[in-house]
Amino acid sequence: MRSRLEQLKNEALLAIAAAKDTLQLTELENKLLGRNRGELNAVLKNLKNLATDAKKDIGAFANEVKNLVAAAFAKRHAEITSRDWAAGSENERLDISQPSLVPFSRGHLHPITLVQRDLEDLFRALGFMVLDGPELESDYYDFTALNFAADHPARDTMDTFYVKGHPDWLMRTHTSPMQVRALQKYGAPLAAIVPGKCFRNEATDARHEHTLYQLEGFMYDTDITFAHLKGVLEAVAKHLYGPETNMRFMPKFYPFVETGVSGEVTCFL
Repeated sequence: MRSRLEQLKNEALLAIAAAKDTLQLTELENKLLGRNRGELNAVLKNLKNLATDAKKDIGAFANEVKNLVAAAFAKRHAEITSRDWAAGSENERLDISQPSLVPFSRGHLHPITLVQRDLEDLFRALGFMVLDGPELESDYYDFTALNFAADHPARDTMDTFYVKGHPDWLMRTHTSPMQVRALQKYGAPLAAIVPGKCFRNEATDARHEHTLYQLEGFMYDTDITFAHLKGVLEAVAKHLYGPETNMRFMPKFYPFVETGVSGEVTCFL
């Protein structure tokens, strides 16, 4: 048995020194020192068949061989790791991270975002606050507090998304709940806009979608007239479409306001 251990030691040291990479070294380590099928452990299992004196002598030698082989594995692992790291550093000195020589774009903001930010800047310059509100809203703020009675026809036309199991909660159908929230928080006088997403159960087509964007404005003060409203909207139209843009108001019935008007701007064509 001693001669077999000596043979295993010599063969192992030669094989370890010849290992070229981590994978090869790991396979060799499993072959020699593996718990179940390792050749060295297979020899050690036969120690129980030796006489007591021989068992003590061979056992000590076997542990010496095992520790020597394990140290050789550790040393070779370190050598290979160091070599591979040095090779990687050499590749980095070749500047493999050279960026593309062809200019490329990282994309851009969505047109809705661009227009929204542009209008926010305009309204701030006009003295308006820019407010943001919750998209998950209560029936009270979305309808009741805005004088939408339970049987108000506008409730039907908005095709609201209600939260299942919570009939008093919904995805806001307009940004108008912020009128109430803003007045509760800031009082009057007040001038503000509320840009943001709204949600309605629409049949999707070229003019309708279940998610839409609004930019709502409101002003509360004494002696405010339609002239102020038209003046602000004309400033918006000229800002968006050019200084030559003209605008007009026309009376129109809306089921949720009184009195109501619609606005039109001249077409650039």
